[in-house]
Amino acid sequence: MNDPYSDEAATSSTLGLKGGVIAPSDGSDLAPIAKAVVVTDVTAGADLVVLPAGNEDGAWVPFHGVSVGFVPPFRVRRVSEDSTAVVAAVWG
Repeated sequence: MNDPYSDEAATSSTLGLKGGVIAPSDGSDLAPIAKAVVVTDVTAGADLVVLPAGNEDGAWVPFHGVSVGFVPPFRVRRVSEDSTAVVAAVWG
């Protein structure tokens, strides 16, 4: 496959190279910490509770009534088990 961007350095402002659906965990950080997370499904509920990369353990940030396509405004190291929305991570 021809990728004209393959020689570009991955930075915090470039698009991600990998992605995947996140299994929420109150005790385990994403490995690696996600460049971004995006809500992909709200069928089971529209709550997203995340732990930003720079926050201490327990300093969760809740978002209620989120829509598909919502992206929290910071890098995320955990998605809480209290989240009802389905979330995918962007890496790379």
